[in-house]
This record gives sequence, structure tokens and C-alpha cells, in this order.
Amino acid sequence: MKQLTKLIALAMLVILASCQSDSSEEQMQDPQPQLRFGTDGNVIGDGEEDKELIFNEDSEILNSGTFAITQMNNTSYNNGNVVQIYDVMDADRDPFGHIQPASNFWWSETPEGDDYFNPDTYFGSPDGENLVFTEYDNGTAHLEGTTVSGTCVVTLNVWFKNKKSWDEWQAIGGGHKKEGTAGNASNSEDMVFYVIDHTRSSVVAEGGDCVQEGTFGLTQRPDPNDPNTPNYGAHKGPGGANYDSNIGHDGLSTWGWLIDPVSCEHLYLMDFNFKLMPRPDECDDCIGKVDHLTLNWDWHNDYRVRVYQRYENTCYATKIFDEVVGANENFSLNGANSNGTFGKWIYIYVGNCYYTKIKTNCYLNIGPGYRRGVVEVVSGTSTHGGELCEYEPPTHWCWWW
Repeated sequence: MKQLTKLIALAMLVILASCQSDSSEEQMQDPQPQLRFGTDGNVIGDGEEDKELIFNEDSEILNSGTFAITQMNNTSYNNGNVVQIYDVMDADRDPFGHIQPASNFWWSETPEGDDYFNPDTYFGSPDGENLVFTEYDNGTAHLEGTTVSGTCVVTLNVWFKNKKSWDEWQAIGGGHKKEGTAGNASNSEDMVFYVIDHTRSSVVAEGGDCVQEGTFGLTQRPDPNDPNTPNYGAHKGPGGANYDSNIGHDGLSTWGWLIDPVSCEHLYLMDFNFKLMPRPDECDDCIGKVDHLTLNWDWHNDYRVRVYQRYENTCYATKIFDEVVGANENFSLNGANSNGTFGKWIYIYVGNCYYTKIKTNCYLNIGPGYRRGVVEVVSGTSTHGGELCEYEPPTHWCWWW
């Protein structure tokens, strides 16, 4: 009997240790709604300061998280916050739908582009959701996915930049190219305008039916920098898919050159012409590592707020934010590691003193509503999960067996 009692007691100790370990790993949120100050007037921290974090002369150099972009490589580019994600839908090519197939992409097989009515030059995604168009709050947009013609599969990685309203677009000499059923019925004032970013865009073609297999660059047509040609850019909005019968349906049209990625020589004419269907707002648990956070300063006075992370996961601090934040003001952070992430922690300093830290490696499923003192998460993204869902405090269970 005594032996059984000892075994039960030992089991309880193991269970308690396990529960305590889980709680520590989660870093429970701190609901404390106010700042506390010491006798010297400085903010009192949460007592969890990282003693291994080292500050050197480089730690106070603001690291914005934006890294050098090389041709055809955007793995570490700071894209801003997602505004809207769209599924790309094939346009029905009205009024030429009787001789042109429903499609989203035209690739001319001749330098003159005189094969406009050759159905083999049109690519589409009839099953839907093969192409995705994403708009960001920094004036950029991204088209990615695949489109198909016969056995030729084209993988698109196309970036758009410099978003402008119609008034802004006109002010720099831009025009609106109206054509087709929907395009001719569209209103310029309803459109926004982009330009293809050739430094980040690529087109990869694979398959026997391709005009040419390989990797190509992509640039805007007509050239927006040539004063002797019109500047149409890429227009997006109601009726934006020019050649479609659905007047007023959101869409995009633009024109370009497929180019040699090294010499930038013009190789083939191409057009985009497609409809856009907004995806409903979605979120996911924190997966991978956190790469963006918007925080709220829930306090009635302005304070200088500095935020640090470990530089490339070393023990050295690098500063990623340093501004005076006002009462109930939001402020945003981007990860400064080469993969765009924060690493394991971000460290928040108020005034001259450490205040608190937030775990950002997704062991803690943070999201909107997670709070550390007067700092609350408003939104964020993780590398493999996308937009973070609302924070739900973890539930710890202790099982008896």
C-alpha cells in the first residue's frame, strides 16, 4: 500500500511539472492595463528581461526589415499588409468570344502580334483558383499561380507597383485603355492603376506546346517612361477585364513584353485580361514564425517606444522600431531576419527601460487580442499561416491514468 502511495505521489509530481512547463512555454498574456513607475520615474518592466540579449554599437541602428532585392528574387522583400486577396477568373473575351477562348493570359507567337485570333495563344485556368491576385497597403500587388494552354503550363510571379487613383494617374500623363465589352463601358474614375515591376517579376514556361520553354522577365507595354508612347499601365476596378461580357465586374487588364531575364531584350508580346473575385477574410493559427505585427499602445500618454529583436537569431539586439507613440495609437513592425521574421522574441522598451517581450516563434499562438501590459496585438501574419486569428488563451489539461 505504501508503495502504491509513493507511485501516486510521483505521478502527481510529474503531472505538475508537465503543466508548469507548458504554461511557461506559452508565455501567458499579461492583462495588466496600466504602466507602473518606480521612484525614479522610469517604467517598471515585467521582470522577464532577457539577460543574454547583448546591445552593441549596431543595436541602435534602425533595421527596417527591408532587404536588397535581386533580379527575379523577392523572398525577403517587405510587402506591407495584405488589403485584399482575389481569385483570378477567366474573362470570356466578349465581343470575340465566338473565336477566342475564355482566358486570363495571351502570349503571342509572332513578334508582330498578328495571331490575336489564334486560340492556341490564349491561356486559362478553367478550374479556378489557379491564380491569385493580392493587394497590399504599400501600393503594390502580386499575381501568382499557373495558367495553361494545351500542355504548356506557365507559372506567373508578377509584381505591380506605384498604385494610383485616376486623378494621380492622369497627373503623370497616364491614360485608360478602354476596349472590349466591359472595358468600353467602364468609368476611368472607378479604376486604380499600377505599373508592372520588372525587377521582381518572372514567367516560367514548361511543356511541349509552349512557344519557348524557360524563365522570362516581364516589363510594362507601352513603356511608361517613353514620352512618345501612351502610358496605360495596369488598370484594376469595375469593368477592368476589358474583354468580358460582365459589365461592372471587378477585373484587371494590362499589356507587357516577355523579356530575356539577363539582356532584357523584348521577346514576345503578352496581355493580361481577367476578372477578380474577392476571397472572404480568412485567418489561421500562427504557423512557422511571425513576420509582421501591428500593435496598439493602450495608454493615455505619449511615450517613446523602441522594439528590438535578436539579429539573425544571435544574442545581439537589433532595433526594428523607434518612435513616439500616442494614446491608443497603432504601430507596425516587420521582421528583420533575412527570411523576414522576428525570430523567437521581440523586446519592447518604453522610455529608457525594458518593459516587456512577446514570443514570436509561434510556440505561442498570438493574434489580435493578445496583450502584454499596455501593448495589445491588433493584427499580424506568420510565414506559413498567413493572417493571425483572434487570440484564445491556452487551456491546460492534467490527465490522470
